[in-house]
Amino acid sequence: MPGFRHILCPVDFSERSKAIRPYVKAFVEKFNAKLTLLNAIEVPPPEMYGVDQSFPVMLDFASLEPRLLERLKSYSDWPNTARVVQMGDPAITIADYAREHHVDLIMMPTHGYGRFRSLLLGSVVSKILHDVDCPVWTAPHTEDPQLMQHLAGKSMLVAVDFSAGQADVIRRAAELADEFGALLHLVHAVPGAERLPIETGGDEFSLFLLSSAREQIAKLQSQAGTALGVSVVAGPVGKVVRKAALEYGTDLLVIGRGVMHETFGRLRTISYDIIRESPCPVLSL
Repeated sequence: MPGFRHILCPVDFSERSKAIRPYVKAFVEKFNAKLTLLNAIEVPPPEMYGVDQSFPVMLDFASLEPRLLERLKSYSDWPNTARVVQMGDPAITIADYAREHHVDLIMMPTHGYGRFRSLLLGSVVSKILHDVDCPVWTAPHTEDPQLMQHLAGKSMLVAVDFSAGQADVIRRAAELADEFGALLHLVHAVPGAERLPIETGGDEFSLFLLSSAREQIAKLQSQAGTALGVSVVAGPVGKVVRKAALEYGTDLLVIGRGVMHETFGRLRTISYDIIRESPCPVLSL
């Protein structure tokens, strides 16, 4: 894997942002990467929601910027770190900065707002996943004290889909696992192969779907040049991937999200499901 040369970490000074600092540091040190800490000032700022906005909101950016830059220093004093404060919609600001400055990894926590909201493109992370081309690392459960147990990164899992580019996802995951000295396993969920209580037929169709999936994964591994262990399981994608992650003690879950740029691509919703259900950090390629 070429590695990550320029990592972008959006910082909103929340507890969730602080919780992922050890992971950001680990990636920066592992790949000897440049780090950019970015604080995007939303207009109007969140603290002004509910205030009468009949009149234009004026912010003195010139006086505010130095104070925010100083706060970014307290977030990290690591070498080779740039600190940037910009005004604008956070998701648009982050995506634009990543494109314009050749960022090849964005690291940020999710801000959970419940199951229904996570299906929408309303959150910053959802917009970033949809809009940027570079990999995105995110931790869905930063409030969980068990988060730090995944820091060593010794076990990785790839949730394999049959969309375009999956062989590249497997190959890149294998290279990343080699960098971290991690064990790597593949998992694929087949929702259509799940037997329902009301069914009275045999298992032939379910077995056919599972067998076909294994054959397709074998072809993908041949293209990727890998020979990894594979679990092909009948059931809902999010739940199957979560169960496998727990079973293998996964420290980093890898998914591909190329289909999200296609109209009504099915991974658009499945990827959110995987991230929401994941017991560990997720790297989407």
